[in-house]
Parts: sequence; C-alpha cells; structure tokens
Amino acid sequence: MFFFVRAVNLDDGKQISNLVEHYDYETLLTSLDSKGLIPSSITPVPGFLTPVFSYFSKQVKADDVIELMDNLHLVIKAGLPLYQGILDIAYDTKNNRFKTMLEKIANDVNQGKSLSEAFAVYEDVIGVMILNLIRIGEETGKLEATLKRASEFLKRTTALKRKAKSALIYPTFAFLAVTAAMIVWMVYVLPQMTELFKSMEIQLPPLTIFIMNLSDFMSAYISYMLIGLVIFIIGFKLLHKRYRKVRLFTDKLVLKIPVIKQIVSGFNMAFISEYLQLSLVSGIPVFSSLETLGENLKNEVYKGALQKATKDVSHGSQLSDAFKKRRVFSPFMLRMMSVGEAAGTLDAQLHIISTYYYERVDYYAQNIGKVIEPVVLIFVGAFMTLVIVGLMGPMYDLISNIN
Repeated sequence: MFFFVRAVNLDDGKQISNLVEHYDYETLLTSLDSKGLIPSSITPVPGFLTPVFSYFSKQVKADDVIELMDNLHLVIKAGLPLYQGILDIAYDTKNNRFKTMLEKIANDVNQGKSLSEAFAVYEDVIGVMILNLIRIGEETGKLEATLKRASEFLKRTTALKRKAKSALIYPTFAFLAVTAAMIVWMVYVLPQMTELFKSMEIQLPPLTIFIMNLSDFMSAYISYMLIGLVIFIIGFKLLHKRYRKVRLFTDKLVLKIPVIKQIVSGFNMAFISEYLQLSLVSGIPVFSSLETLGENLKNEVYKGALQKATKDVSHGSQLSDAFKKRRVFSPFMLRMMSVGEAAGTLDAQLHIISTYYYERVDYYAQNIGKVIEPVVLIFVGAFMTLVIVGLMGPMYDLISNIN
C-alpha cells in the first residue's frame, strides 16, 4: 500500500511530506517511530493508482535478495537476535521498497512468527523456491546452512540469467540494425535512383520493376507500417502474458532457432539441475521440488515437460525415467541422472550437469558475436546483391542512351 504522509521530525521540528509504501498502517507507524517522526496526517493512495506508483518505484532486485540471504546467514552464524539483525539490514539499504519489506518482516518476527511465515507475504519477491528452503531449514534446524545454499543458488542462477540475456542481446540488436539500414535504403536512397529511370523512359527488367514498386510502397506506407508494428508488438505482449498457448507456440519457435536454441535449452537444463541438486542437499523431497519448479519455470516447453515428469514421479517412476519420456532433455543430462540414481550420488551428478550447462551458456554468451556475424553478412550481402543486380541493367541502358 502507498500512503501520503505528513510528519514532524522530533530532532529539528521540521515538517516533512512524502509518498511511502508499506504493507499496512501498523508497519508504517512502526517505521515512522523508528525514524523519530510523528505523523500529522496519513492518507492512503487509492487502489487503482497503486500499479502506477509501483511501476515507477524502485523494484527489489535479485541482488537485494542475494545480499539479504548472505546477511541473514551471517546474523544467525554470529548468534545475533534475528529481529535486530533484520532491522540493521533494513537500515543499511537505500531501496525504500526493500526497506519497507524488511521492516515488516522484522516486526512479524518480533511478534513471534517464524522467518518463513514472515517471508511468506513476500513470496513474489523472494520466490517460492527460496521460501521452501527457509521453511525446510527451520524444520531441520539447519537454517544457517540453508540460507547460505539459497544465496549460492541465487548467485549462480542470476549470473546464468544475465549471461543468457546478454547472449540474446547481440543477435537482436544486429537484426534490428540491419533491418533499419535496409528500410532507410529502400525508403530514402532507392527512390532517388529510380526517379532517374522513370524520367529516361528506358525498358526495365522485371527485377528492377519489383524493387521500384517495393520501394514506392514502403515510401508511401512506412508510417502506417511502423504504427502497425507497434500495435502488433503491444498486442502480442498482452496475448503472450494472458494465454499459455501463445507462450507455448513462441517458446517452441525459439527452440528451433540455431544458436538461440542452445542458449535457451542450456539455461533451462542448468536451472532445473541446480535447483534439484539444492533441494536434495537441503532435504526437500524430489516430488515437492518438481512441483515448485513446474510452477516457476518461464519457458512453457520445459514447464510442460516438468509437470508431466512430476506426475510420473508421483506414480513411482524414477526421476531419470520420467525425464526420458520428454524429448526436451539432452542425452547427457539423462545419462548423468541415471548414473546418479544407480550409484546413490544423484546430487553430485546434478551439480555436474548444472555446471556443464552453465559453462555452455557462458561460452555462447562470449562467442555468439562470432557466430552471428557471418549470418548478418550473408543477409546484408544477399540484399545488396539483389539491389545491385536490379539496378545494374537499367544503369547500363541509361549510359548507352546518353552515349
């Protein structure tokens, strides 16, 4: 909830006004009291405006959650009171939304709630996976070790996501830049050359006529085409967010694109292996881990495969057998999981799998430019060859007429 607060500072008597976000009135009043502020008026912001303010306010990032897990691990390791430790972490952060969240968690812990119960309100921020790890840590009495594992898991997966995204940025930028250059050529350069052909009334070959007509069409309707493109992108995003079939179609299409397929599949297999390994080490049942993963994977292809595998495991199948029935998992991953189950070292084999695919994504992230450059050059070369061939004949005829 957002509130517009007017308060008096006890230290200097000055009145301040500010828009703040808090979970409820109670945590807001607690926060103001800790800062030495006496509220003179508190006005809640209407609910329909909350999404607007949420969009422009600073979001809680993965790095914030990683730092929190690290700090909580150190607080418990040092034997400090959890309530005071969380307040100290809140005091040091400059992200107001994160500070508000920590103050609410500290207040709940101080009132007798467990750490997992206090975090449950912010499941969308820390993720159901980390919440489950905290709950298991409390139940087993190994909260310190579990928080450390949660931090390491977040660090690896966050780094993996960044590498995957950075790997996908270059081909996207290259494609957009080349497309924009071609549009400029077709809309602004070619019309000046084709006007000369029209004025000389020379016989034009079919290819030249096609290029001229295409250039004229784009020059006349480029503004409508751009508006249509914007509408299409917005509409697609809305449909992609709302309908699973659209997401499934898109994800299947992405997994058919060379190089991009390697990055997306590598990321998902690394992520799945990493979390399953962490769950086994932390004492979370495999079935529960699969359910959590199935709910939180973004890629619908792997999400659907994992949900089907979860049903097979619930009926008594081994993990490797359940994964073998799905065609999205690599032979290497299936072989290592089968060996791990047979030898009783599944957690170690899962760690090897996640490390292997992590390194593959890292490799593609560093070398994708070298892979994409020949494709871009071929694409540009084909376009320029088409244009040159279409213009050389008329240019030759034009020069002959002048002579």
